[in-house]
Amino acid sequence: MIFGWFVLSIIVGFVGSGRNIGFWGAFFLSLILSPLIGIVVTLISKSPEEESYKREVLKTQVAQKEALEKLSSENTETKLSIADEIKKLEQLKNDNLISEEEFNTLKKKIINN
Repeated sequence: MIFGWFVLSIIVGFVGSGRNIGFWGAFFLSLILSPLIGIVVTLISKSPEEESYKREVLKTQVAQKEALEKLSSENTETKLSIADEIKKLEQLKNDNLISEEEFNTLKKKIINN
């Protein structure tokens, strides 16, 4: 029975070698507690591939968020500059420096850009 316990602990250790717990952690855990508890804890332990995948997904999400924030801030700046340009055109129209037709034409150009 002790030999079987030891062999099962080694098997659990090999399963743990591909995970964060490692061979020795899984082996000693199953040797001290039991191979059943050792295999459960070992299978709960994440593999390095899962960890690297999660890190890559997180990096991608952060990059996407930064890009969206940059686009959002650019759109806000553009909207403010369009409003400023229209205000300038209105001032020129009110000062009779441009006609109503020129105002409408320039306003359409600003809005379409």
